[in-house]
Amino acid sequence: MDNSTENTDRTAGFHERYLSYTYIQIKEILENHKDYQEPAVTAAVQIAIERRLINSEQDLFAPEFQSATPHGVKIFPVITNSYYYKKTVASIFRVLFIVGIMPLIFGLMKYAEGKITMTITALIVGSVWLLLTFFLLRTKRIQIIFLQLILLVLTISSIAYSLIVQEVFHRVDMAILIIGFFISLYLLLYLKKLIQTKPDDL
Repeated sequence: MDNSTENTDRTAGFHERYLSYTYIQIKEILENHKDYQEPAVTAAVQIAIERRLINSEQDLFAPEFQSATPHGVKIFPVITNSYYYKKTVASIFRVLFIVGIMPLIFGLMKYAEGKITMTITALIVGSVWLLLTFFLLRTKRIQIIFLQLILLVLTISSIAYSLIVQEVFHRVDMAILIIGFFISLYLLLYLKKLIQTKPDDL
């Protein structure tokens, strides 16, 4: 089989797969077309033309289909290599599971101090986070990430409030809390991006 026939077959495969993609997903492929294989871009262009999102392949040169951030400096870089994609996703999930274990450890520490209310709250938050992370790992559903974001914001807001109103304000505790929040937030948003831009050969 020559290269042209192979590319045609691969384009047809991508075309069939992308038929179920939303406007946003197709547009995202077109915006980052330099990060995708040629057959994948060709299929996305065909579907975009069929849906009248663009008029021709020449529209990819329009500013709206050029990445706003220079290649290599993206906040959420697209990974097209399946090996590195799997490694990155696995690493993010490992960190998310660790984030869920931390409230459980905190809860056990507070139990030793006799603070039952804080213990129960920490155990519930940690358990819910771990459960959501597990379901996300199994299903890769974006809705679960939004639930985790809500849980993250509510938990961090509650802890921040308790730190502010206490008699002695600990800057180090607040700094650790803020850093932990932004790391967790970045990982969740990046995981969302990765799920939406899964490599074509997976």
